Amino acid sequence: MTLPQDELSPPLEEQKNENKMETKEDKTTIFPHQLLVLMFLITGLFTTASFIANAFMGLYAVIIGATASALSLITSLRNLIQLAVQSTFGRISDKIGRKLLIFLGLLGSGIFVALFPLIKNGWLLVGAVSLYSIGVASYVPAFTALQGDISNKENRAGLISLITIVGALASMVGLVAVGFASNLGDSEWLQYTIILEIAAGIFIIGSFVSLLVTDPPVERITKRQKFTLKPVIKNKSFRKFVIINSLMGFSMSLGWPIFPFVRGEYATAQQNTWIWAIFAFFQIVSILITRPFINKISRKKLLIFGRIIMFYVPLNLALTVLFFPYWWHLAICNMTSGLSVALYMVGQNSYILDCAPEKEKGTFTGIHNFFMGIATFLGSLIMGIIADILIIRFDKWPSIVVLLFVITGARLISALGFFFLQKPAIQVEKTEVAIEPPPEVTLGGTK
Repeated sequence: MTLPQDELSPPLEEQKNENKMETKEDKTTIFPHQLLVLMFLITGLFTTASFIANAFMGLYAVIIGATASALSLITSLRNLIQLAVQSTFGRISDKIGRKLLIFLGLLGSGIFVALFPLIKNGWLLVGAVSLYSIGVASYVPAFTALQGDISNKENRAGLISLITIVGALASMVGLVAVGFASNLGDSEWLQYTIILEIAAGIFIIGSFVSLLVTDPPVERITKRQKFTLKPVIKNKSFRKFVIINSLMGFSMSLGWPIFPFVRGEYATAQQNTWIWAIFAFFQIVSILITRPFINKISRKKLLIFGRIIMFYVPLNLALTVLFFPYWWHLAICNMTSGLSVALYMVGQNSYILDCAPEKEKGTFTGIHNFFMGIATFLGSLIMGIIADILIIRFDKWPSIVVLLFVITGARLISALGFFFLQKPAIQVEKTEVAIEPPPEVTLGGTK
């Protein structure tokens, strides 16, 4: 799968020979198709491995007897580290390029996921997950910025949606495969060990594939930069997006210490792989349906459609406990969330990159994720502590059901904030320039 050559950007040296008054963002672009193929391979491997690792580390924690507090730390520290320190790695990638950070991130993630099954204590697992998260934090801003390096605002959503399809398709196939492989284990612990070790191997394979990447010849930051919040302070549209998305992230993370209890109780290891494969399948469906016109959809609408339906996830889990204690009912929840999450991710990444100046795509991505990391850390940690207190004082499952209904309301209210978003804008000498894709631009070219 490749994009037409007139969709991708020419190297900077060619641009300088063109009209000097014309910026890179004003031009359609040309870039070697080899890089796109490598990006598809890398995103397929990373998305599959991280999907499996993130989905099953919580379930593994449940089977080794981790408490709700330990589960909350696993999810909260994972997200704090994965997201909050991305600002640093984003700035590094803006200075030295994307390749090295992508390689180290994939390799480090694989090594530490391989250690998970060796740990039988929930609190020790917290430490291993923290180290794994550093690897993910290195990879994400570098790879996101690489997408920005080879696209412009007219075709960016189309490129990101195509990469999302590849990642979702690879995840779906990978989840089904590890589900069958897990049946080789004769105990629940061994089944989860097989799943996690396969994820570790996929990460490591991805790291070697990334060595074939060549950094695009784009403008780099040459001076050493300290951490700064100037993009949030000066760019009004970016600031509002960060605030709204962080509040949504807080409400989303409230469920993370609770959900593994329900999924571990009402679905086996293999059934959970099927449930997440269904999620990946409906991500693909969502993108395929919208791909022909996704560049015409505003970032705001993508974010609204992508988040408003997420209240149904905790509601579905509560109904599973109360009325429908079957794995297929959990799968219905993943059908709806798969449809919405794909649109949200395209909208989120496109919005951030649209707000960022040419040399600061990694920086903007990292700063956004810094605030998301803090928000999700607090949400997950707070809910884990509350859950432990309630479970000790009252019965386990009535407490969980009540918390699931609370999370349902929090998600619905937070999603309403996206209705107040502005158009993405770049701050240029104290003036914000709103940017909207031309209405007749599509992924296949211009009409």
